[in-house]
Amino acid sequence: MVVSQFFAPLRTLKNKARGRVTTTATAWSDDDVDDDPVPDTKDAESMTTGTCLCCGSKVSFPDSVACFKCTVCDTINDLSPLVRTDRVVENGQTVARARTPPPPLTLERLKAGVYAFRRHPEKQALLEAMLRESFGAWDVLNFSFPGKAAGDDPGIDMEEVHAAYKIILALVKAKDNGVWC
Repeated sequence: MVVSQFFAPLRTLKNKARGRVTTTATAWSDDDVDDDPVPDTKDAESMTTGTCLCCGSKVSFPDSVACFKCTVCDTINDLSPLVRTDRVVENGQTVARARTPPPPLTLERLKAGVYAFRRHPEKQALLEAMLRESFGAWDVLNFSFPGKAAGDDPGIDMEEVHAAYKIILALVKAKDNGVWC
């Protein structure tokens, strides 16, 4: 093979990138080119359609995948639920057990946790664990602060979210100042 033949495909790509298309002779035969315009029906049968959880667009994806990326908003959508596990020792063996997710965070639940903490400061770890589990899991946050869904409204009570964040920020400020509420 001559060196100029080796670099011919690179020159072709460079010319295409600049908008100049030139044809060069190749050593490929016409048998290598697939002229069949009919796509594989096997691939079309294994596709399914789903809805993006973020923007609501219809997206087509293979049946065999566990998640898909929305072509509109680029959100990764999980198709299988997240299973949280705890390691437990039973009969001398470590076993992984499915753990139930914590309940969704609501304004009433947050107020009850703060009230219990104010009455019993030793329950600080429980309040922090509740907040960590609620804000650390998308599957919990998706169902937190429920409201009435209508039209484009996602069904989140934004007034409750605002009130909850005010409470949490007050706790953070009190902790930073060294004075708990």
